[in-house]
Amino acid sequence: MYENIYKIMTTEKVVAFCGAGVSYESGIPTFRGKNGLWEKYDPYLYAHKDSFDNLFLSDPLRLRDFIVDIYRILLSAQPNYTHYVLAHLENNKQLTGIIAQNIDNLHFEAGNRNIAEIHGNVYMFVCRKCGYKVKKEKKEIKDHIDNLREERKKEDVRKRLLQIGGVCSQCGKHLESGIVFFGQELPLEELEKSYQYIQNASVMLCIGTSAEVYPAAAFPYYAKKRGLKIININPSSTNLDEISDISIRENSVTFFRKTFPDIKEIY
Repeated sequence: MYENIYKIMTTEKVVAFCGAGVSYESGIPTFRGKNGLWEKYDPYLYAHKDSFDNLFLSDPLRLRDFIVDIYRILLSAQPNYTHYVLAHLENNKQLTGIIAQNIDNLHFEAGNRNIAEIHGNVYMFVCRKCGYKVKKEKKEIKDHIDNLREERKKEDVRKRLLQIGGVCSQCGKHLESGIVFFGQELPLEELEKSYQYIQNASVMLCIGTSAEVYPAAAFPYYAKKRGLKIININPSSTNLDEISDISIRENSVTFFRKTFPDIKEIY
């Protein structure tokens, strides 16, 4: 089986559709499921823009605890073997691109550049007025989070929260997180890249995704309709089983170590 999939992935054009299972292998808890982040934090408070903004005004200390906790996990995470295999495939011109539901930046850190981050990136900040974007370095974010952790007064916490994004160099407005909240539209630029990656491929790797969150979950079905082979890599049964040409019941790191045993973990 592994030899057959290796042959497919090294002779055909591949697009990767990556979910929370990829990040989980780097120590980042999933949002859903047992012990997921939404068991600890109410998604109706923290994952919807209106309620998130209301927390900033009404209970910034509570919001601080959530942001500090999330960034503590994300800042310490490192790319895993799956990330490096995908970087290897892109480097060898076999991967058309990654459609990432992940927000952790680890695909970039591993060396990939053709990435559609359809749910955003925790280090990207945007101006809602003029559209300006800036990506912050991990060290800068860590310094902000360390300072935020020490604040105890509501007004000081609000100031620190605003300092994470900073101000727009174009119009002076405060920059906001580039993460896509529940109910928000996916960014058009990332959608266009996603469709282009699919159109240039003959195989889709669905890696660590349950395909339950729409509209992102529609991508494998679009790929299937276009005639792409679907290879589904997930230790559990998923909604994608019914359209998959090959289903692998393993976590992605285990699978890729067997399929590509000699990848250098640096790019």
